[in-house]
Amino acid sequence: MKAKYVEAPLTEYLHRKASVLHNPLSGTFELTPLCNMNCRMCYVRMSKKDQEAIRPLRKAEEWIELGKIAKEKGMLYLLLTGGEPFFYPNFRYVMESLHQLGLLISINTNATLINEETVAWLKDVPPVRMNITLYGASDETYERLCRNPHGFTQVTHAIHLLKEAGIPIKINCSVTPFNKDDLEAIFDFCEKEELIVQATSYMFPPLRRDETMIGQNERFTSDEAAYYSALIEYLSNGKERFLEHYEDNEYNGLLADQDSDCQVIEGEGMHCRAGKCSFWVTWEGKLLACGMMPVDKPPNVFETGFDEAWQQAIDTASQIRLPVECANCSQKKQCHACAAMVYTESGNYHTVPKYRCELAKAYPKYVKEFVDKLKGDG
Repeated sequence: MKAKYVEAPLTEYLHRKASVLHNPLSGTFELTPLCNMNCRMCYVRMSKKDQEAIRPLRKAEEWIELGKIAKEKGMLYLLLTGGEPFFYPNFRYVMESLHQLGLLISINTNATLINEETVAWLKDVPPVRMNITLYGASDETYERLCRNPHGFTQVTHAIHLLKEAGIPIKINCSVTPFNKDDLEAIFDFCEKEELIVQATSYMFPPLRRDETMIGQNERFTSDEAAYYSALIEYLSNGKERFLEHYEDNEYNGLLADQDSDCQVIEGEGMHCRAGKCSFWVTWEGKLLACGMMPVDKPPNVFETGFDEAWQQAIDTASQIRLPVECANCSQKKQCHACAAMVYTESGNYHTVPKYRCELAKAYPKYVKEFVDKLKGDG
């Protein structure tokens, strides 16, 4: 396994500068909510029937024109996602056209639709990175979690093809009760294939798919998620580095008082790039600061135009204030409770996200358990 994914200093610098100026440096185009799989915890996937009941998919020419306009306004980095973007009609045409604009394009994909023909044309318009979600280490796990009995065979074939073509890959891993037993095997696979893997045991409530799912998903209990979060940290670092980080107290808040008194009267604003230098356009055309944050009556960029939609995203993000209780919490650096987590867990921005809070407070216990076991094993 390669080292952890770290953003290039130049990329980080450009985003910091764009955040100050409110330039839309990074965009995400969510081309479709449709997918050839049906993962249990997905936040956006819908059936063709449900999608058509809302509206037709946007045409390829609309996405290409939006790309041109967004580039003129400052967009350099573009993420294509879904649903499954390779499931979008004319995806090749969209990708080739956007690539010709000079944009630095990444793709989020489950990779099960990528074959020799796909890789042949991708080599001519290579993305800067393919973000492939690996849901398990066997076809049986893919059947259980994704309802695809051939998923592991398909994705590993695609990974080998992409590697042979020299197309960069990063592996994402969503750990759930349905694939937890494959976690170590996933890391072993990535180490063998020399791939970076970024895993998480936290699953957002899928409010964009079902607005009644506040604080719910087919996921771990908060205590279980904390255990697997600690296990992911160990597997990501290896024994020596994991122990070094513990001794250096690099696991933020690990030794801190978990019941600090709140000393502020107003919650903090958003810390991420959403609505500062990045945006997300949903498959319908709604421009959001963040794709995980439902917004009441967001602007449709294909109707209002990019400038107005982007300004509304800026205004919306700047007005958000997170829970007062979170502002001085000793666990906040470990918790990383963003605005999207707060909203999807509680239904608003001012209530402490209980699930995430419990996860963060349980995490140090499991880190220490792993440390004690590793030291005991010599």
